[in-house]
Amino acid sequence: MRHSLWSIAIAGLAFGSLGMVGGTAFGGELGPLVVGYGLLVALSALYLVGGLAVRERVWTRLARPMPTSTQPDRLAGRRVF
Repeated sequence: MRHSLWSIAIAGLAFGSLGMVGGTAFGGELGPLVVGYGLLVALSALYLVGGLAVRERVWTRLARPMPTSTQPDRLAGRRVF
């Protein structure tokens, strides 16, 4: 089964948010640790979303334009140097 990077980014955002919210329920030293790692995962997922958005935008801009004129199918119609 093939997974896209978008689904990984959305899962990272979900787990990071869950870690940040769920970390407040823990007491002692474990709570701030879980909140910190949740924040790290959420920020990493946001960075991934930004990179994927830029990559998608660049690839749509680099689409090859369709030729406006027809290509000659014989050598007599071309310049040969």
